[in-house]
Amino acid sequence: MDIMKQKVSIICWVLAIFLILGAGKLLSYEKEIKAISATTAESIASLGKKTVAVVDFTDLQGNVTELGRFLAEELSVALASSARGFEVVDRTHLKTLLQEHKLSATGLIDPQTARKLGQIAGVEALVTGSITPFGDSIRLAVKVLDTNTAKMIGATAADIPKTKAVEELLSKGIGNVPSSSSGTSQTSASPSRPQMPKPIMRVDTNNFTFQLQQVKLSGTSLTFYFIVTNNDPDRFFRIYGSRIIDGSGAEYKANRYQLGNHWTTYETQNTLVYGVPMKASISFDGIAPDATLIALFELECFEDGQRKNFKVQFRNIPLTR
Repeated sequence: MDIMKQKVSIICWVLAIFLILGAGKLLSYEKEIKAISATTAESIASLGKKTVAVVDFTDLQGNVTELGRFLAEELSVALASSARGFEVVDRTHLKTLLQEHKLSATGLIDPQTARKLGQIAGVEALVTGSITPFGDSIRLAVKVLDTNTAKMIGATAADIPKTKAVEELLSKGIGNVPSSSSGTSQTSASPSRPQMPKPIMRVDTNNFTFQLQQVKLSGTSLTFYFIVTNNDPDRFFRIYGSRIIDGSGAEYKANRYQLGNHWTTYETQNTLVYGVPMKASISFDGIAPDATLIALFELECFEDGQRKNFKVQFRNIPLTR
């Protein structure tokens, strides 16, 4: 009987240890979120910002996962609880507003997108974040942007324990499809975008999404393959005057452009349909044989929706031979 009691006692102690360890991880997670919330709230309050919104957190390529969305939601709740003289916009309300204006609140936030988010949602500060797996933890880096200037006014980081639940959320991606504005002539449901290979890099600007898919080096010829998606009603689009600068500072001008089936040696143009990705490529010749890095890949673009020119830049692209 004594032996049986000892076995039961040992089992109870083992269970208690597991519960303590599990609770420790939970408490560590909550502690990190609260610490980030306190630092972020201080940055916002010190500059007199009255309204703030938290957008979905992404990986370093701008892709959203369930984990990024979950952590953004948790931080939003924590900020609302510890707000010092400012209000936190409800994320569900924020999502509805952005869908009405066909503007994404995920991915990499550029200055123009930050300003539009501020105007549409009426917020003065925007909280963005990135998540990066490191061994047994997830590195969460959070930034606070001024929506008027798109400049960073605060930043903090923390390590979140990588539990099984965290790993499951991390592995789940999210596809975001912009909804049609209620004031437009589009009456059909938002199109479902085809699944594309995971991009090397991604840039969102002027309501276009640019996804760099492949960089192919053949001898001294270098070709960039990417996908352009128009997130506004159908509009004419043109790419011209593109260039690259390698790691040594040497500059090269493009000598072949392709967008869909349209290609020339000096520019390319086409009409992009809302929500439909179109393949594109740009080639360069005379690349130095010892080049191992493209420090800058820059596109000059024009769109006739607002009749404006803009630039798209990809940086620090490694070359493999």
